[in-house]
Amino acid sequence: MRRWLNTLLRLAAGTYFVLTSLYCLLAFLPYTYFFLIKSPAEAWMPWFAHHQAALYWAAAGAATLANWRVGDAWARRNRRFFVGIGVAVALGIYLTLRPFLPSVEDNRAAYWWSLAALGPLLAIALWKRSEDTEPDTESGDNRTLAYSAGLLIALVIFTLYALGARVRMYSETRTLGLHGTDAELTLWSLLSHLVVALVIVSVINLILALAAKTAHPRWFRRAGAGALVFLSFCYALARFLGSGLSFGGWAARTYAGSLALGLTLLGCSLIFPLLDSRQNAAAARVFGGRLPAAAIWWIALAASFGLAIAAPFLIGGADWAGFFLGTVTIIVWIAVSTCLLQLRPARVQYSALALLLVLTGSTVAYKTLQAGEIFWSRPLGTTDDEISLALEAYGGHDSSFQLVHHLLGNGREEVCGDLCRILREYTNVRDAHTSAEVQLVDTLTPARGPLPNIFIFVVDSLRPDYLGAYNPRVTYTPNLDAFARDSVVLHHAYSQYAGTSLSEPVFWTGALLLHAHYLQPFSRLNALDKMLHADHYRTMVSMDDVMTAILPPDDSRVPLDTDKKLWNELEIRSTLEQLRAALDAPRDPRQPVFLFTQPKNVHQFAHNNVPSPASQHWQSPAGMNARITYEVHWVDQCLGEFFSDLKRRGMYDNSIIIVTSDHGDATGEFGRTSHSTVIWPEVMHVPLIIHLPAEMRAQLVYDDTRPATATDIVPTLYYLLGHRPILENPLYGRPLFAETRQELDHYPRRDLLLASDAKAVYGILTADQRYLYATYDSPAQSYLFDLTEDPNAEHNILTEPLKQHYDEEIIEKLQEIGDFYGYRPGMRSLVAAVRNR
Repeated sequence: MRRWLNTLLRLAAGTYFVLTSLYCLLAFLPYTYFFLIKSPAEAWMPWFAHHQAALYWAAAGAATLANWRVGDAWARRNRRFFVGIGVAVALGIYLTLRPFLPSVEDNRAAYWWSLAALGPLLAIALWKRSEDTEPDTESGDNRTLAYSAGLLIALVIFTLYALGARVRMYSETRTLGLHGTDAELTLWSLLSHLVVALVIVSVINLILALAAKTAHPRWFRRAGAGALVFLSFCYALARFLGSGLSFGGWAARTYAGSLALGLTLLGCSLIFPLLDSRQNAAAARVFGGRLPAAAIWWIALAASFGLAIAAPFLIGGADWAGFFLGTVTIIVWIAVSTCLLQLRPARVQYSALALLLVLTGSTVAYKTLQAGEIFWSRPLGTTDDEISLALEAYGGHDSSFQLVHHLLGNGREEVCGDLCRILREYTNVRDAHTSAEVQLVDTLTPARGPLPNIFIFVVDSLRPDYLGAYNPRVTYTPNLDAFARDSVVLHHAYSQYAGTSLSEPVFWTGALLLHAHYLQPFSRLNALDKMLHADHYRTMVSMDDVMTAILPPDDSRVPLDTDKKLWNELEIRSTLEQLRAALDAPRDPRQPVFLFTQPKNVHQFAHNNVPSPASQHWQSPAGMNARITYEVHWVDQCLGEFFSDLKRRGMYDNSIIIVTSDHGDATGEFGRTSHSTVIWPEVMHVPLIIHLPAEMRAQLVYDDTRPATATDIVPTLYYLLGHRPILENPLYGRPLFAETRQELDHYPRRDLLLASDAKAVYGILTADQRYLYATYDSPAQSYLFDLTEDPNAEHNILTEPLKQHYDEEIIEKLQEIGDFYGYRPGMRSLVAAVRNR
């Protein structure tokens, strides 16, 4: 039991240092610094930072107790022990006096701290008594793992994850989601698992065969296994840093290698002591010998199965570029393999030639079959790209298949070169300052006459197809449906940013922004705030993390939701209760009221006190996400009550009320999940419902065939309040209403630039909304969809000439933004760089 306890202590100590390193890396990157460090979604993150010193002392103590018999080392005056204790105490004193986590900034120092925090992992692995290292006295063993064992493991894992995918799909949509293509997808998944099993067993057996011929077979086996793990970690981490965070170059490679080395050493320090021959009977004595060893392995196998099924539900939408679910999948692979090999130890002897033949034969057979996929997988698509998209979509539900699919070299990466470099230089710009000013009208003067109240509800992550006003299948939003019948419903509204950190600010600027968090001084860009002050509105704002960052302190502003410690706790009922209290407070009845709030009820990370769907026996429409439909229904109820309250107060008829969203969300129906880092129709398409006072509406026209964006909201408010004409600028939005159709058509139709708010992902939606183009920097890949023929964006029609055309358009638009705000990356002609790549 002591060996198991020591393992847990090392794990606890190592976890602390890994978390410290990751925390510093997230602080170094501008987007994650803003959304995870300054505005964390989980309460444990600020707690972890503010208790850095205390947690360090606990981790150092755990490592010392795990690696040393302290009394014995003290009595023997062990030099290694005292040197290590001295270093640990010195570091502890420094961190106690000057802890760096609470004040870490997004600068180079955070990066160096992220590397330094990995140093103690080396000490955990190597700082121990020399006598704890068992001598390598084993004789060579020519036996290798049986291929039958590897194939059995692959079959079990394939079955487990295939069933898990169906369970997850049914839990979310209440349908099994069976389609005609499932037979091909399932067979390809099974084949991929079997091929990976053959390759892994072959590589392991080659290491075992070589080890048996050396003087130190055990050392060679462990070194070979460690090297494989290290290289795997390096590849996976570098890929995640690039695809999930757009973090590349020498800094990313150095960090990936350092973390991979640290994790490999930590893993070796945890596992190898349990494999020592002097301790190989420990498992049989667990629980006082009341359970046989086989029962323990069966229990561990069952626990692994449970983890595989539960992980997608526990991680949910919190996964980042598939990293967390992929990591759990690897852990399940290792656990299932270990359990099955213990329960069915199959060792045979293969020659090196046989191993090499199996390794090359299985790989060649797989690639040959893959080359002919256009013939045998016609139900998946008529082109290689369509088949690839179908397989990636299936991998979105089955994380084990996704992992083996990528291990077999099936990523859709393309050569990116100068394009990626340019995109990255315009993304997450550090320390951005500007002298530019967003000026929507020539001269902003107070509006004349009585002004309407303005209420803006930006329901975070709300998709239009979850509202009855857009989808006749929806019956759970009666209040918003009634509101829509009394309002203008725009069916072609889009967010130009896939995530909140940049989409929410444009509701205030009315203009596209430089990709930074955030341009300073932001007050020069805040066209909405200027209008509210000019027209003397009584302003009420939910002070979430974005509003806190971009709005300057103002005693005249009524802050709402200041009781919320985390941004994902903003909940619409709580906000409306505070709003009613503010409306009930004594005020000048002639002063118009303005509200801006962005409730997080529908967001994938929402954390509130709303009763759960299960507790309310919620029945979601078939094929729709149950959590989202329930949360949208809750929002509908709350807004319905608020609209009734406005009518009771006599404010409804004299109010501009806007209900919209900052972006949508991919919920898995096409094998795509999340938002922020991806550009898909379901992420960029948003609802937009605008209620106008009857007298105002009677004098205006609008065009529902044209695309509307969040940048159009502020110019629209300017126009409605009489601040005209709205100036034309490629970055500015346009008024959605005008007094004549001729005036409305005066504003040109333009292609829309789309962007991730987190990484270098950009796109173009053509002015007629027919074509959607998206390009990703890492892994480098591009798509073009004809939304008229393919509204769900499942068939890529991109050609090289079209790719070059859209890449040039993206760069031209980025250059327009950079020129407006005075940002120049300092490179040669941008468009020429793409044309000459």
